[in-house]
Amino acid sequence: MDTFSGKIVTNFTALESHEDIFINGKLEYRIPSTKAIQSYAHQQLQLLSSKYKRILNPAEYPVSLSSNTWDNKMKKIEETKNHIRKPVLL
Repeated sequence: MDTFSGKIVTNFTALESHEDIFINGKLEYRIPSTKAIQSYAHQQLQLLSSKYKRILNPAEYPVSLSSNTWDNKMKKIEETKNHIRKPVLL
């Protein structure tokens, strides 16, 4: 279920976005070359509709947040507001 539009999404590819950097204290992640990063970015951009990529009047890309992500976002905003409001003692 897409929480942004309330529709069931069926034609998509889910990719794993988590990679371990350290495992048992040992560095496991290998940084890709700049060329590899550039190539991956170009491939991913090809997946987007041109309406999001055009320079003049691009369409806004809809992004939805899960309930947990939304709650966490609101919690962090509130924590930041409370931290900013604290008086500074000299």
